[in-house]
Amino acid sequence: MSEILLGIGVATFVVYAVFNVVYLMSMKRNMDSAGAFLRNTENNVNAALVELKGTLENLRKISGDIGAVTSDVKRISDTVAGVERSMRGLFEYVKEGLGSAAGAKMAGLKAGLTTGVATLAKRMRVRKEG
Repeated sequence: MSEILLGIGVATFVVYAVFNVVYLMSMKRNMDSAGAFLRNTENNVNAALVELKGTLENLRKISGDIGAVTSDVKRISDTVAGVERSMRGLFEYVKEGLGSAAGAKMAGLKAGLTTGVATLAKRMRVRKEG
């Protein structure tokens, strides 16, 4: 009877050992696959990080260029606003100058006409009397 129990124990151990060996081999394959996946992922991630670094540097350059262009546009708009203010001032100056010059000329013309008409009337009176 002890031989039968010993035989059953040995058979159970052999079956257990076979299943364990198969299980361990499966685990080794899984670990090898996981290791290969991690190596590939690491290489892909490193390549992606290098590309990301280049992209960020280009983005930094572009944002710097945009800042420079924005600064130039601001300076141009300030200059245009200054020119507009100067033109408006010049227009006002010319308008006032022409207005006052025209006013002075009109006043002179009026005085001249008044004096001329008065002189003409005086001479006509003098001719009638004389």
